[in-house]
Amino acid sequence: MRRLRALASVLAVTGLLGGAGIAGASGTASASTGGGPFPGGPIIRASAPGSSALPTISANWSGYAATSVKQFTDVHSTFVQPAITCPGAKNQWTSNWVGLDGFNDATVEQDGSIAHCGGTDSTKPVYKAWYEMYPASSVNVFTVHPGDVMDASVNYTGGQFVLTISDLTTGKTATDTAACATCQRASAEWIIERPAHCSNALTRCFLTELADFDSGVMGGDEAQVAGGATKGIAGFTNYPIYMVDPLASGGFISLDTVSPLNGKTFTAIWDRPGTTTPITLGPAG
Repeated sequence: MRRLRALASVLAVTGLLGGAGIAGASGTASASTGGGPFPGGPIIRASAPGSSALPTISANWSGYAATSVKQFTDVHSTFVQPAITCPGAKNQWTSNWVGLDGFNDATVEQDGSIAHCGGTDSTKPVYKAWYEMYPASSVNVFTVHPGDVMDASVNYTGGQFVLTISDLTTGKTATDTAACATCQRASAEWIIERPAHCSNALTRCFLTELADFDSGVMGGDEAQVAGGATKGIAGFTNYPIYMVDPLASGGFISLDTVSPLNGKTFTAIWDRPGTTTPITLGPAG
């Protein structure tokens, strides 16, 4: 049975979300999808950073992030593409991805899959694989099907990022290689996200609703730092992340529930779609 879980209900929304880039506590945003989606933008915090024992509260991310004194050189996950249910509501999306950066800085180097409710009546599930060097736009690379086994990785080698997303079921794969002088490699992430849409470049942006993915498992969740061995999430300072929607009366309610780590695996359970939420993203470039 799906769970609705109130998180940080004693915390006031006012003053917390504003500093994280939320333009309003609630509201309906434009349905325009030009300039997006941006499924891997930086975390939008709804509270202060957590610890290995307490969750980080976010308006757009759920899953896990890891940090280290040394720079990260690799992040990886394998997951089964969740099937989404489309009830006919506009702007319902969900994305599974891995990446470097974005937890405490303004770039994200990542790849994964994205699903949304498309068609003229928003009842047709659409699935794509993608990569992104945020703040550049995401690039869709091939079609994915629910139940496909996906393999996502980001590797830093020879001064360049190598982003590889593969569908192990169909054999399709795509790789992008890019340099980034300002990327800090300060964190690694394994994320389920509701993406941002922008009407033009990075202006007039909003977070979508979270499409109903029922549940999803991200496994083989590993990372590596310079000079270190490959380790699971638990081998680093790690932060569970809960995706939330602000309540008009104050506090938050969860959009999905993230399980504790089970070795190199965690499960996310969809709770509710939430509402489209206006946000402010930084300038491109």
